[in-house]
Amino acid sequence: MTESPAPKTKIAVLERNRIVGLRIARVMCATSGLGPVPVVDDPADLHDVLAPEPLLLGCDAVDLELALEWIRERYPTMSLVVWTSGSTEGALRAALTEPRLSSVIGWPSFESMPRPWEIGLAVRRVIQPHASSPRLSDLLGWGATVLKWRPRTSDDRDRVVGEVAHWAERAGANARLAERLAELAHELLMNAMYDAPIDADGQPRYAFDRQQNIVLEETEVPTLRLGTDGVHIAVQASDPFGRLRRHHVIEGILRGLGARHESLLPGAILDTSGGGAGLGMLKIYSAGAVLLVDVEPGATTTVTSLYDLDVNPREFRSLPASLHFFQRTGADPAERTTRGSVPFPR
Repeated sequence: MTESPAPKTKIAVLERNRIVGLRIARVMCATSGLGPVPVVDDPADLHDVLAPEPLLLGCDAVDLELALEWIRERYPTMSLVVWTSGSTEGALRAALTEPRLSSVIGWPSFESMPRPWEIGLAVRRVIQPHASSPRLSDLLGWGATVLKWRPRTSDDRDRVVGEVAHWAERAGANARLAERLAELAHELLMNAMYDAPIDADGQPRYAFDRQQNIVLEETEVPTLRLGTDGVHIAVQASDPFGRLRRHHVIEGILRGLGARHESLLPGAILDTSGGGAGLGMLKIYSAGAVLLVDVEPGATTTVTSLYDLDVNPREFRSLPASLHFFQRTGADPAERTTRGSVPFPR
């Protein structure tokens, strides 16, 4: 009796290193409900294992161009997750034009595989696009401590930033890292308090002058969280507007990287609208090892930055940072109302 061919699958891994591929596939299998996740190390074999309408392909950045060609020309239903231990800039540029590339995972060179929880997060958000966003405690180890603030005024913002630095040091961060996390908290709160709020006509309320002292309405107040499990430390800001979009994030990061490469700030590549130099997103992206942006259009934007407390600061600067951008699928209120219809300046 001839052996029947293996069933084709919805999720697959393309990884030239077979051992790494098998490790990643185990995580994808567990996160997707124990469905089969084959690993191929030769791109020519990929078509043989994929179902006609696959959901997800995970691959190393070395195969990114080929994977992009496949999802655009062969597999219109397939999303893409890419990992790299080198520069993420090329993958970010690809993600700017291809919305199905939802996650660019920075692979720390000292780890045997990309962070498993990042792979699991990326898979779960692709296969369950309507699911609730994970809480900050879900992204940290069991028993994590999470602190929360709801700053309403400019003075509240400054007080919270100081408290972030204090509690970060209590959590084990050195003075320099605590200062960087405080700067991150300040940037996140400036975006949430000044750039995000709009009036009933969809016009920005405070973005025209980020130096002014403001008092937010109760319905405009953001939430800032600081969480730690003793290994990682995270800062998260949520606003009740849901106006941040994919291009705002990626274009901001790439614009900042362009300025960094030039070692100067040429006006042609800077966005000075909304009172900022257009480098806020790069500051946020560079502050941690993982940046997670989760948007429910017209309802909420949540931006989370995570940092590994055990990584040497000098080593951290050379590591690639991850970016995950998830937008809740379904009808976008910004398409039907003025809420969220104006550009997000940062």
